[in-house]
Amino acid sequence: MDPCQSWGAMALLCLLVPGGHPDPCRVSISPEEPAVEFGTSLLFNCTSSCRNYTRLSWEVSVTKIEEQGPGWVTLSIPNVTDWRLELHCFGIFGERRDIATTTLHAYRFSPPRIYQEGDTVAGRETHVTCNASAQASPPDPPNLRLTLWGEGLSPSTRQGPSVTSAFTVQPEQHGREVTCEAVLRLGRRRMVNASATATLWV
Repeated sequence: MDPCQSWGAMALLCLLVPGGHPDPCRVSISPEEPAVEFGTSLLFNCTSSCRNYTRLSWEVSVTKIEEQGPGWVTLSIPNVTDWRLELHCFGIFGERRDIATTTLHAYRFSPPRIYQEGDTVAGRETHVTCNASAQASPPDPPNLRLTLWGEGLSPSTRQGPSVTSAFTVQPEQHGREVTCEAVLRLGRRRMVNASATATLWV
């Protein structure tokens, strides 16, 4: 048998047997679950697994700036002013339409600050407080968690904008650092974190 005929027969067989047909054309978005500070810009990319589409574009409820190339289309949002925004990219392949969707989360997040209450005198109890502020998709409160720790302090974790640790001051704590970490969760997988340190003076 002619080699070309042999390869042609094998290709036809692959199309006829179960699982032998090519995968359907798909579109995908990156980044998948984006988070950005409120008022800043963001660039998205939508790609197609096939080149035989008749249209590849975005569906969004805000002003969009698109650029296109072979198998891709970008979306630029120059000023994010929605706390939560659904983004859809679609491709039309003959009579079939494939859609990819992602959710943009906007936030405001101020790094934590550590405050030491009163004078730090050896042998006396004192308090160290860490505060942070965040804002995310209303009406839900921001998913903010603070953790405060340091040498001679029991680690203290609290959900919310403030955490305090009380301890009895020891002379050897002079010059040691106290650390506070703030973690803001956005959506199912995204996190934004920041930390601060302060020095104890005994």
